[in-house]
Amino acid sequence: MRKSHVVPMVAIAALSALPAMPASAAADTDTTAPQVQSITFDKSSVTVSGLATQLVGVRVRLTDVSGVVPYAGDVGENFALPFLRVTGSLNNTIPLTLAEGTAQDGIWVGNMPVTSAWSGKIEPVNVQAVDSSSARNRLSVDPRTVVETPALQVTSSHRPAVDVTFTPEPLPSGKAFVEHVRAWDTTTGKAWSGLPISLGDDIGCAEGLTAAVKTKTRSDGTYARTLSWAQRSVIHCAWVAGVSQPGVNAGTTVIANDSGYAKTKKFTVSVTAAASVKAGHNLNVTGSVSPVKTGKTIQLQRYISGRTWRTVGTAQVRASGRYTLIATPPGKATYQYRVYAPGDYNTVGSVSKTVKIRGL
Repeated sequence: MRKSHVVPMVAIAALSALPAMPASAAADTDTTAPQVQSITFDKSSVTVSGLATQLVGVRVRLTDVSGVVPYAGDVGENFALPFLRVTGSLNNTIPLTLAEGTAQDGIWVGNMPVTSAWSGKIEPVNVQAVDSSSARNRLSVDPRTVVETPALQVTSSHRPAVDVTFTPEPLPSGKAFVEHVRAWDTTTGKAWSGLPISLGDDIGCAEGLTAAVKTKTRSDGTYARTLSWAQRSVIHCAWVAGVSQPGVNAGTTVIANDSGYAKTKKFTVSVTAAASVKAGHNLNVTGSVSPVKTGKTIQLQRYISGRTWRTVGTAQVRASGRYTLIATPPGKATYQYRVYAPGDYNTVGSVSKTVKIRGL
């Protein structure tokens, strides 16, 4: 696969060389989507640490008979078009605006907000755009399949991490609860004192990260706030913000984030198994899980040593709440087994009692 960081001069010169077509005629005759002609980054490598943000410019040449146009998108879409999407765990969609040339043949630019959330090779993976034709022809393509594309090598360190938990869990009916935020440096593992964090709730977590609280962590890297019983059923989130992309509505640049719900239930797991079976042979382990969540994956665990439980099998909960797991004692000895139902967004995980199965 070819890669290039050089802007071809002929590509720039071509912006003014193509003959113009009347806009109305173009819109009537255009049946093809916009095309990507080139992509460049203004840097090939970046070193970033901690809370820093480095903005790396991108240039995308797009052509179309009737002309590429800014488009707010359809219902349910999170980003306006045109945009460039790159690899990277967060902030990987870069809105583009026309900077040079025309809608028919122009250079569209944007800025990648590079933070310590990124590491390694960053490259373009998707370009989307629409044109002004009545058919609204749409481009969505991996540019690596059609043009030479650049890569950005990111060296990062000291990324902050945040973790959101709640107490008490499960939450007693009608009671207030506490949201706990813990922050640390992923390079050193140490608590991050005085870290600027934002906290949001409900729509503020899902749409653009609107902060209900802006604060800093305490000396031990934590922060806590009390929430009412009425807030139990909405999502709560915390994030560390970077520098947002200038000049466009691209949402908040996020360096680290976490979210969750206050859990109001706890799984109850029953288990039954025969006391013995021939070593190396299978034995059914059965029981039920409540509350019932059809298709939930549960785990059969066997005690190894030193308080270690190893998962040796999985099964799904049936609509009745029942499950069937298979235990296979490996030798002529007595083994301890238990069944674990992992927690989910509103239910605390739980384990069954321990059962002993002897291999004969």
